[in-house]
Amino acid sequence: MGRLDSVPRHLAPGLAIHPLGVGCRSIGALPVSRPVPDSEWLDGMRSAVERGADFFDVADTYGASEGHAERLIGQVVRECRRQGITLKVSSRAGHKGSAPHPYAGPHLRHQLEQSLENLCVEQVDLFGLPSHDFGPSDCYLGPAIEVLRTMKDLGMIGAIGLVGPHGNPATAPDAVGHKRFDQLFTLIRPDVVLLPFNALTPLAALPDTGESDLLSRAAGQGAGVLLTSPLAGGLLAGTSRRAQGRSTRENGTRAVVARALEPLRRHLGGHPAVLGQAALRYCLSRGPHTAVVAGFGRAEHVALNYASLDLELSPQDEAAIEAAYTSLREALRPRTARLLRQDRAIR
Repeated sequence: MGRLDSVPRHLAPGLAIHPLGVGCRSIGALPVSRPVPDSEWLDGMRSAVERGADFFDVADTYGASEGHAERLIGQVVRECRRQGITLKVSSRAGHKGSAPHPYAGPHLRHQLEQSLENLCVEQVDLFGLPSHDFGPSDCYLGPAIEVLRTMKDLGMIGAIGLVGPHGNPATAPDAVGHKRFDQLFTLIRPDVVLLPFNALTPLAALPDTGESDLLSRAAGQGAGVLLTSPLAGGLLAGTSRRAQGRSTRENGTRAVVARALEPLRRHLGGHPAVLGQAALRYCLSRGPHTAVVAGFGRAEHVALNYASLDLELSPQDEAAIEAAYTSLREALRPRTARLLRQDRAIR
């Protein structure tokens, strides 16, 4: 594999982006001993642009207050525009406000209009639906689809996104069934699937049901895939430590991951950042219809993330990465089995 080129990935008509985008979920939300000032978040985003980033993924609920992260990105968008640089942005509808539901028809449009203002753009390149909950008996599903298609026709949205099914050991409480996703995919016809995915995710999340790899299914239906959570909350980067307040099960998972990845760390040279870079490369190698968004806490995290593109990997290194992740998934199989039972229970 060697170094990874930065040829844009085509996720949807009119949406071609750098393979590695910037996830902004951490803005205002990191569990740190001191608040991170806006200047540091802005420095991180500017640093990403200097390294070639042209895509920022956010949601209306991210930030110290709702809309705060969008407004910070909007500041960077304005700066880049003055320099002749065009950035692409993705946002999601999660803020409910006084509406009965985040996907209530009029509110969905009003929130998009607010996001456009926050982001200082005339079009949100990718507008995603982050939940499969459309109210009792899906009462908001039809109106939401109508609003999305109208806003796309008007040019307010470039591409429509829908969160994919997931049953990740790191996100057990959010397990989402494939049958429900397939139903919504057929009705909404999204351009892009927003898929929580990393080396802990089995490529066939439900191996004994005959369902194929979602990445291949999306490609077969003409949809791009935006991979999120590539580092599993820091687990795969080796940065997560046992902490007070975490459950025994969660700390047990972290210990299993740390033990399984230590041989890989040594094989790749032992540098503290190499595990995270390997995890990013694993996701970046999923195919030309996929791109990855990685979060950051400080500007130096951005530098490490983008250094993963330059990571020189021999065939032996690639084999070691695959072997480590295969071993890790096997070690986590009992936990994964519990998740699959949860997945079937909500189908």
